[in-house]
Amino acid sequence: MTVMTLAPSHTPVLLEETMRYLSVREGGTYIDCTTGLGGHSERIAEAMGSAGRLLCIDQDREALEFARTRLTAFGRRISFVHGNFRDLAAMAAAEGIDRADGILMDLGVSSLQFGAPERGFMFGQEGPLDMRMDQRTPGLTAAEIVNEWDEADIADLIWRYGEERASRRIAAAILRARPLRTTWDLASAVGQAVGGAKGRTQIHPATKVFLALRIRVNGELDSLDSGLPQAHSLLGPGTGHDDGGKLVVISFHSLEDRIVKQYIRRAAVDCLCPPGLPVCRCGHVATLRDLTRRAVRPSEAEVASNPRARSAVLRAAERIR
Repeated sequence: MTVMTLAPSHTPVLLEETMRYLSVREGGTYIDCTTGLGGHSERIAEAMGSAGRLLCIDQDREALEFARTRLTAFGRRISFVHGNFRDLAAMAAAEGIDRADGILMDLGVSSLQFGAPERGFMFGQEGPLDMRMDQRTPGLTAAEIVNEWDEADIADLIWRYGEERASRRIAAAILRARPLRTTWDLASAVGQAVGGAKGRTQIHPATKVFLALRIRVNGELDSLDSGLPQAHSLLGPGTGHDDGGKLVVISFHSLEDRIVKQYIRRAAVDCLCPPGLPVCRCGHVATLRDLTRRAVRPSEAEVASNPRARSAVLRAAERIR
């Protein structure tokens, strides 16, 4: 396989904040669930030292091979697994990991994916309507959705995952424009349906539609719902002498962030009973400590140097029992 040369523009989002909340220690065991081009993994590997262990996971084979080459100098301290973190527990077990000191999920799309027109993630350059993170594995594509689904289902998808108010008009325009073969075909159909929205919102009217399609094609929210409790269970609990394992999640849109926020908050309280009950009946015990009650966002300086960071939100938690 030919590995691409690292793009100079590749900059890990919220890198310093990620390292601060992961609290990487020498000799620790860490998991990067979304390795991408390996920027976060590289810093983790440097901080964990020669006795540390890092498992790098990604569902994009090309990105994973790229990271493998980038991180060659760390040798056997790092292992690489192709897969989706919805299967995190099984992948960790296969690598002999039953406890982790820190787990990172960076839910963004890598610059490698955004920069490749043949992946179909962006409409700035013309490409096929694919949007699969793993193109080598058969699966649903964006082209199948826009060309084969009925109008109501397309409208529902755009509203649910893109939170786009004009979802019905856009869905109708998509059906009128069939067949849609390229990213430009789709962007044009959306633009005709929404009209002057770009001027009012400062973003292209197709942005939310592309986001919704990508989420559905890759099952991103389902993976997050499945992966969070698995990551939680893999973290080592805190003791009287040591801190517990840390979970850090970087999200890029409100649906992801809502899932992460609600998961952490639910796991960080001792009782989930409805208000008003005289005594707790649920028996729920807090197992996480919320480290970021207010979401961490990139600084103005980071956004200025890396515009893709502007929508990033970081949340972190510590396993306490």
